[in-house]
Order: sequence, then C-alpha cells, then structure tokens
Amino acid sequence: MQPYLIAIVDDDPGVRGSLHSLLRSAGMDGIGFAAAEDLLGYADPARLDCIVTDLHMPGMSGTDLQEELARRAWAKPVIVMTAYPTDAARDRALSAGARQFLTKPVDPDALLDAIEDAVG
Repeated sequence: MQPYLIAIVDDDPGVRGSLHSLLRSAGMDGIGFAAAEDLLGYADPARLDCIVTDLHMPGMSGTDLQEELARRAWAKPVIVMTAYPTDAARDRALSAGARQFLTKPVDPDALLDAIEDAVG
C-alpha cells in the first residue's frame, strides 16, 4: 500500500516544507502548493487522500478553495489552519465541510491526528 498523499496548500514556503517533513516522519507523503489555484490545476486529484490548507492566502482563501472543491465534486477531506482564528472563520470552514480547524502554529500531533482521522 502506498503512503497517504497529503496536499499542503500554504503561501509560506517554510510552512510547506516543515509540514512535508512532518508528514514524511509519520510515514506519509506530501505535495506542496503555494496557492489554492495551484492545487486546482493539479493533474491527478484522485491520488490525493487529504488536503491541508491555510485559510488566509493571496487570491483564493482556504474556504473559497473548499467551496470550489465541492463545486468540482472533489470529495477529499479538508483540514483548515490559520494564524488568525475567529469564530466566524471557524464556523464558515466547518460548515463548508472542513474536518478540523487548527490554529497556527499547528501542534504537530494534533495535525497528524486530524489527518489520520480524516483519511482513516
């Protein structure tokens, strides 16, 4: 069985890199995207097992991404993370189907647990 492939959508290359390292250490694989639009252009979305996205990014936000994924019928679990949590943002993300809404800096164990729960 191949390791889970997790999409990491964040405009900060440092975050993408650290999350990729975390996933590798847990026996998963990650693929990074600097923007939601980049993920939407990915040639093989069926390979993805889960999407971890930042909420606040230039261009399309994490919740905008969730809405577009639903419109395209990409039935992949989504985990939203942000450094600027608000009740309104949390409610919007969760009502759009996010499995988890995590605050940055993200606790590594909490993220891995959320991914395992989403793909398990």
